[in-house]
This record gives sequence, structure tokens and C-alpha cells, in this order.
Amino acid sequence: MAFCRTVLAQMITCGIIALLGRSLWSRSLTTERARRDSLGAGGALTPCLVNSGNSLVFGLMGLFCILSPIFVNWIGVKKTLIAGTLGWSVYSAALYQNNRYGTEWFVILGAAICGVSAGLYWAAEGAIILSYPEHAKRGRYLAPWLAFKNSGQLTGGAINLGLNATRATAGKVSYVTPLVFVVLQALAVPVAFTLSPPEKTKRPDGCLIVVEDGTPASVQLRELCKTVTTRRIGLLPPTFFSSWLYWGYASTYLTLYFTVHARALASFLSAITGTLACVLFGIFLDSSRLTVKSRIRRGFVTSCGTFTILWIWVLVVQHGFENNPTPSSLDWHSPGFGRAFGMYIMLQTIGNMVQIYLYFLIGTIGDGTLELSRSTGLLRGVESWGQCASFGTSSRYLTALVQIQKFSPFYTTVINVTFWTVSLVSVLVTIWEVQDKKILVESPAAGSEDTEVVPAEAVDKEASVEKAQNV
Repeated sequence: MAFCRTVLAQMITCGIIALLGRSLWSRSLTTERARRDSLGAGGALTPCLVNSGNSLVFGLMGLFCILSPIFVNWIGVKKTLIAGTLGWSVYSAALYQNNRYGTEWFVILGAAICGVSAGLYWAAEGAIILSYPEHAKRGRYLAPWLAFKNSGQLTGGAINLGLNATRATAGKVSYVTPLVFVVLQALAVPVAFTLSPPEKTKRPDGCLIVVEDGTPASVQLRELCKTVTTRRIGLLPPTFFSSWLYWGYASTYLTLYFTVHARALASFLSAITGTLACVLFGIFLDSSRLTVKSRIRRGFVTSCGTFTILWIWVLVVQHGFENNPTPSSLDWHSPGFGRAFGMYIMLQTIGNMVQIYLYFLIGTIGDGTLELSRSTGLLRGVESWGQCASFGTSSRYLTALVQIQKFSPFYTTVINVTFWTVSLVSVLVTIWEVQDKKILVESPAAGSEDTEVVPAEAVDKEASVEKAQNV
């Protein structure tokens, strides 16, 4: 079996796309937020414009994430993934163009293109990384994908740090930085063409990946409604929404209180800590020493529980900044730098662990490319709306900062804590009802009344072998 057809190769491909595309795109957003601190004649990127663009991106991304199973069913998961890689470099180029030459319409157009494209990407990628591996090795195969994904942040942080390490001031970063990001993001498109379709990919045990037959769009819409209204999935959207609500605050926090090279260092180190934490956490979630139910519950405490406690620290640190009416420019040797800097690193690290946990939870509940494209599309769609709300709030607050020089991000932390705490109630109900991956199947010799408990992995293998024989 050629390596290019293996599950590991597909995880690496998805990881490289995540490295070049969405991770560097996220880093380029951080870069542009840093650039707009100085709004002279050569740069018209106002806080209101860029946050409005980001809100449009995440609003459309959420809609197309949820609707993406229709495209996966229509053109296949590979073509959907390819379409999903087209928008990142366009939006990043639009932000650069506006900052340097003042072109505003390109920002809105680029945001719309990026929102539609990224919506397709999120759901297609989620279906691939969750449906390609078998149940018993899902966490193990998530590890290389996670490493590559966070390496994109690491690469972006290294580029940003290398080009701006001598700039110990607040304000704009080098114009070369976003141009490097645009070129690298564009390379994600050809990489997507190397992905192997699910019907041609072989698992290590020789099983084929289950691919449902194509159905009309109306059937997919009915299935989507059924997924949203099930008890297991229907209780999770509040947690999906609040899990990424912190991102706008974190980006604003970094821009307001730190110098250029301190921000570059933060992006670099948070990528390292995020990669290590997520890889180790993924290995734990795949541990064969614990039952699936035990891993689900302990993983919740490790990720979501720690994230809840962390917000107390965030409130304390942010409240400390409220005594200073003017945003500071903390540098490596500034008093109080360690506490403020460490809070940001922890927020990004634990936030990534929460994302991995939600992926693992969704993958445990469902199976099959179309089913997982629906559930992951819902996950990423609602998360994107959370990001949209986050940037929308930041847009309002940052506009006030520019106009009246008065800004209180403390209220944003209160909103985050409230939404996150309330959302944990619904996810706890789902977690409590998750059972070990056992399925009741009929025993051939006993008739319809007798059943036996068979591991889900064995059922997957039998189903895929039978499908291969029928083909």
C-alpha cells in the first residue's frame, strides 16, 4: 500500500494545510491588528473596518460550515476541502492592501470570500480528521495534525518575531510580514490537491472508510435538522459558541498592552505551548487504559475545568489594568510583564485544548463522513458565530478607544465568563450520557431476540469489508 493512501498521510496533508492556511491567517490577523495602532496617511486600516471584516468572515463561515454537508455530499470531501483553501490569502492580501494603500472595498469583498471558503474548509477538514482514522486510534492520529496546526502559529510567530525583534515600541510592524503570510497561505491550495479521497484511503487494518451514498440536498437538510435536534448534539451548541468567544478579547488584549516584539514573542511561545499541550492531551484521549466514558469525563475536567479556573486569573489581571486609564506598552523588562504575559500564554494554550476536546467528543458520538461533516460543521459553524460576536464586541469597544480614548476590556471578560459558565451546564448533560463505544448487534445463530455486545471498532471493520465486497 502506497504511503500516500494511508490515514497518516492524510493527517499530515490536513496538518500542512492547517499550517499554511488557517494558522498563518490567524497570525496575519494579529499582525494587522498590531499595524493599525499607527493610522497615518499610508495606512487606513481602522479598528472598526477590520473588526467589521472579521465579523463578516465569521458570520458567513458559521453559515457555510453548517451547510457544508450539502457540498460534501454533492462534490465530495476532497473538492470541498480544495474550495475551502481559496479564501485565506485573499483576505490577508485585502488587509495588507488597505493598510498600505487605503483600499476599503477589497477588505469587505475579501472577508466575504474568506467566510464562504473557510466555512467549507472547516467542515471538510473535521470530517477527514475524524472519519478517516478508526475509533481506537483517533486520538493518536490527531497528534500529527495538531502538531502541524500549531506549527502554523509557531511559523507565523517566528516570522513575526524575526522581522520585528528590534522594535521595542508599540505600533506598526514591518510591511514585509503580511506579504510573507499571503504567499504562504496561497500554497495551501496546491497541497489540498494531494489529499486522497476516502474511498481510496486504506486504514492500517485494511478496512475501507465508510462513505455514505449521495442523496439530494433536501435529504441532507432534513438530516442536518435531525442532527441539531438530537439530545446528544442539540445540547452542545452553547459550549461551541462560548469556546471561541475569548479569541477577540485575547487579540485585543495583546494589541493594547504589549510592544511589537513582545506580541511577536507571545505568538511564538503560545504556539509552542499549545502544540505540546494538545499533542499530550490527544495521546491521553486515545489511552487504551481508560474506557471511553472515563476519557470523556476526565478530558472535560482537564480542559474545560482548567479553562474555567483560568478565567478567574484573567479577571484579576484585567482588573489590574483598569487602574491605568491609558493602555500600557509592556516590554520584556517592564514591571508586571510576567503575570500579564503568562496569562495570555495560558489562555491560548488551554483554549486550544478545549477545541481538541470538543472534536474528540463529536468524533466519539458520531461516525461516517457525512454524519461527521454534519456534526463538525455544526461545531465549527456555531464556534464561528462566537468569534463573530467576539470581534463585533471588540469593534464597538475599539472604536470607542480611538474616538474618546476610553476603553474597558474588563466588560468583555465578564461576558466571556458568563457565557462559558452557563454553557457548561448543557455539555455536562451530554457528557454524563455518553457510554462506552459498544453496539448491540444481532447474533447470527441466535435469531432476532438474542444479541451480543460487540466493540464499535469491530462493527466498523465488518461494515467496511462488506461494503468493499459489494463494490
